[in-house]
Amino acid sequence: MAEGQAEHQHAALWLIGPDMPGLLRMGAKYVFDRGGNIDKDIADKFGEKAVVFLSITAKPDGIRRMDLDKEQLKKESGCGVVFQPMNSPTIPGGYQPDLHGFDIVTNDKPGIIADLTELLAKFGTLIVGHAGERYIEPGPQPRARGGQKCILMLPHDFDHFEFVRELDALVKKYKGTMKTPLQKVPGLLWWW
Repeated sequence: MAEGQAEHQHAALWLIGPDMPGLLRMGAKYVFDRGGNIDKDIADKFGEKAVVFLSITAKPDGIRRMDLDKEQLKKESGCGVVFQPMNSPTIPGGYQPDLHGFDIVTNDKPGIIADLTELLAKFGTLIVGHAGERYIEPGPQPRARGGQKCILMLPHDFDHFEFVRELDALVKKYKGTMKTPLQKVPGLLWWW
């Protein structure tokens, strides 16, 4: 291995196009056949279209093969294909090296994500990962609920107490609960 060359590299792969059976499998096989491992995957359907996202780890030569072969995947899948090799994660100056995360569930109402991201910006956090999902909670009176999971980098001067107080107020505003409070989380930077 050349000096300074990482043993493994990360990349992101998106397939966007007509939905069909086996689309996620096609992306997974593409990665596997080139020596890669999938760290995280998301597949979602929007009307007649689908979006598949794969976060990948592979040796640098596998990442190069995936990048070179992306036109082949585009032809086989009939989808738009975006492949993005990533540089090694870094910690920006002024930020803590450990990742922190929380998980909340609230009523699903317009504005929750806008309010949440405003709070995160107010405290100077960097969003490493965010996943939000809407679902219907069954019962005598079914209701729409939304789950929000955030993984963050915190600035060195982060006011943990005040952030938790304001996050709790936001969760109450949307009649929700804190499933997992803000805490240190294990994992690789950027991939969770």
